[in-house]
Amino acid sequence: MARGVRTTRAMAAAAPTTTTGAMMAGHPSRRSRGPKAFRRSIPSCGISSGGARDCWSACRALADPAGAGAADASEVVDELKKLKQEKLERAGKYRAKVAGTETPEWTGARVVAARELLPKLREVVLEVETSRELVSLRNSYCAAGKLAQLKVKGSDALALTPASAPFAPEAQHGPLLKLRGDLTAGQTKLPEDPIEVKQRLSVLVTPDDGDHVYTLSPDTSGVEVGPFLGAGLNLRKIRSVYNYPTVILLAEGQGIGTAKALIEGGMDVRYRESVTLFYKVPHQESVAFAEEQQQWLDQYGVRTVVHTEVQYQCTRIHPRSLTHSLNSRPSKPSLPFVV
Repeated sequence: MARGVRTTRAMAAAAPTTTTGAMMAGHPSRRSRGPKAFRRSIPSCGISSGGARDCWSACRALADPAGAGAADASEVVDELKKLKQEKLERAGKYRAKVAGTETPEWTGARVVAARELLPKLREVVLEVETSRELVSLRNSYCAAGKLAQLKVKGSDALALTPASAPFAPEAQHGPLLKLRGDLTAGQTKLPEDPIEVKQRLSVLVTPDDGDHVYTLSPDTSGVEVGPFLGAGLNLRKIRSVYNYPTVILLAEGQGIGTAKALIEGGMDVRYRESVTLFYKVPHQESVAFAEEQQQWLDQYGVRTVVHTEVQYQCTRIHPRSLTHSLNSRPSKPSLPFVV
């Protein structure tokens, strides 16, 4: 055995000084393990295990340019670069993506319904796209108080007041899983179309917004919804329902739409002791959402007090006394939060 070792060393010393010759010369058993030992001796080129055999032959030609020729060596280098680039492209298909970054800011919408609330105030209900694959979070309706942008058949963008609750985040479960690269049971990594999430958006329109918007109907086509403007109302301070059990909402004009959005989903009103909406109108015939006020009381526990301009001036009450009159527990006084 020692003699065989000495023979191998002697032959290796007589062989060329290249790494390839040193590894391939010697005992036949060593020669049979040459490719494996050779792969350990060269630097990694980043090729996957599927192309290891071709990679080894190409690297062997690179290590011995005299045998393969200078032209063949350059072709092998180009082939290695191509294989490495293909590997990077395959890895990029399953990398987590940022939501809605490569999509247009304006998406198509469909008019579902329209009704007249007051002689010069209408409510238009739209079906809009809200998927995180197609609409980014900053452009979405995620907080009450943001303004919706609307276009009709290529017209100028118009800012409108939403009168519905912000879009439910629970509907984004599927799109967010897909963007993150997660797979459900039985799902394969194949190219798929974006997951669409349609939700309803209600906006208030007046004749001042233009006839093309004021006369919207389910037959109207070419309606587009763009990025929502503003950051919305900052309700972080009153998230603690125990520190702020009493909340007072003050609304006037189209502000009733924002109040409706807060009541129906923009604020945790069910868990508070008292939530009251003071709605100021010019006269009793100009009350919007009169039918919904009883629903707000039964479903959300929000009481609505309608004041005309004359009554509003005659019933100014100090906030501390107003708190005691609204709280169900007078022994626990706390100043109300006015929105």
